[in-house]
Amino acid sequence: MLYLFFLAHLVADFMLQPLWLIQRKRYWYGLLIHVGFVMVCMLAIIPFEPRAAALWPVMLGISVVHYGADHWKIAYGDRMVRSPLLAFLLDQVIHATTIIVGLSLVLPVEQIWSLDASALALPAIYAICYLLACFAAPITLIVAFDPTFKHASLAAAARVRSLIAAVLVLSLALFATPVALPATVAGIAAATRRPASGHPLDSPLGLMVVVLVAATLGAVLTLV
Repeated sequence: MLYLFFLAHLVADFMLQPLWLIQRKRYWYGLLIHVGFVMVCMLAIIPFEPRAAALWPVMLGISVVHYGADHWKIAYGDRMVRSPLLAFLLDQVIHATTIIVGLSLVLPVEQIWSLDASALALPAIYAICYLLACFAAPITLIVAFDPTFKHASLAAAARVRSLIAAVLVLSLALFATPVALPATVAGIAAATRRPASGHPLDSPLGLMVVVLVAATLGAVLTLV
């Protein structure tokens, strides 16, 4: 069950959190919209895994803590943690820990962690890896290298390019392993010669980090 909840978190916190929503989270209504997405994504598990319907109190608790963690990050994070990246990572640790603790309070350990607990556990893990490579890694890089959104006008196109690179590398690692390494090296060499824009995601370092994350996740998935 953990993998389904973590997948729901990634969808809500990365796929469904565009720049306009991030900016409006400084106000109560923007934060409420975001937490509403978090709750809806967890409720969306129920049609695919009906047993999750009994976990609605856990979903509600996770949403409340999510609201509190995001409010803390926005209101006090800069004062308590100077690094925006550190505040961002701490926020994600809180969200992940909340999910684990919440499920641990109501489910046996084997139903939380075991791949046999749900037929959707393995597909969820694959989806999680794609979301980590295509959305979480690029957004983390933006927080690290462009926390004030100085290059916001270039971000949309840069994120599309990083998404395509991550999908290609991860898919090659999974389904065409023999050609994954040479294709990846060739792609990095071509891209670093002439960056597509001045956005940090298009820089050689940004591209290499995205590719490295995708390749690592692909290698891990081949062992699952």
